[in-house]
Amino acid sequence: MLYIVLKDLLVTGSLFYSINWIISKWVSKGKLAPLILFILFAYIWWISWTYCVWVLIEDFVPPSDERVSKYMHFWIDGGYFGLFALQKHPIFILDFLLLVSVPLAPKMVKVIVEDKNKMAVLERDKLELERDNLAMEVAFLKSQISPHFLFNTLNTIYQMSETNNPKTSESIVRLSHMIRYLLYQTNDDKVLISREVKFLQDYLTLAKLRFGPGTKVYLNFENTDEPYKIVPLILIPFVENAIKHGPERSRHDSWIKMSLKLDENILRFNISNGVNRISKRPGFGGIGIQNVKRRLDLRYGVDYSLQVKEEEDSYSVCLEIKL
Repeated sequence: MLYIVLKDLLVTGSLFYSINWIISKWVSKGKLAPLILFILFAYIWWISWTYCVWVLIEDFVPPSDERVSKYMHFWIDGGYFGLFALQKHPIFILDFLLLVSVPLAPKMVKVIVEDKNKMAVLERDKLELERDNLAMEVAFLKSQISPHFLFNTLNTIYQMSETNNPKTSESIVRLSHMIRYLLYQTNDDKVLISREVKFLQDYLTLAKLRFGPGTKVYLNFENTDEPYKIVPLILIPFVENAIKHGPERSRHDSWIKMSLKLDENILRFNISNGVNRISKRPGFGGIGIQNVKRRLDLRYGVDYSLQVKEEEDSYSVCLEIKL
């Protein structure tokens, strides 16, 4: 019987030290199929060793010990492949659970709990990193909007003041509102949609001053006074893109259409612009659509849809967000 005990210790010990690697590599990654195969391997490993030990000690088992002799013949009768007879497995499985699974269970539970704790810490660190990245992206958006836009707008206002244009003071007020919004209100996680809309209106109004009356800008906002909130500066890249590939690329027959509507808790934002393919393409810079999409993924997950349509003479974006 000493051989049987040593056999069980060998099998249990070899599986015991395999669990650390198996659980962390497979279970934590949701790979249950390899785990099931491992359990099947452990079962075959155990019955194979048990068979070999019974064959080795067959001559040392006294016939007078009927209980042990009967159990031994239950294992070795039929040879090794006889082990896989279906009628034997109910007994084998019970012994396997008692002699191997029970000693391994505490170790398995310990490894699983430790692994889950590690995954929780990693998930927490990932969320913190995402929040930091989002904060950096908002700061990057501000830095992209401010220099280029401010330079052109100030230059336009200066030219207006030289000709005593009556809209000069109004333009300065709009610009101050935009700067105040960028500096003090976009630091929040979310802002009222009405504030974001006001920023977009001021942005396009000042941009229109620079491009002149030849550029047609159509704006339509509905139900924007509702108390819903949105991630700050999430829409401005689409407006910048429309200006960059529209009137900034060519003033000839240039136009921009933008609409924003709140339908209960669904925000529907559409913007399109004319494109003159003959004119020179604008240089790289600003915030790409893919970067905006990544930001939408991080903040809204599956609660948004984005459609971009590019035609021969126009470019359009349709964005819906569940608030």
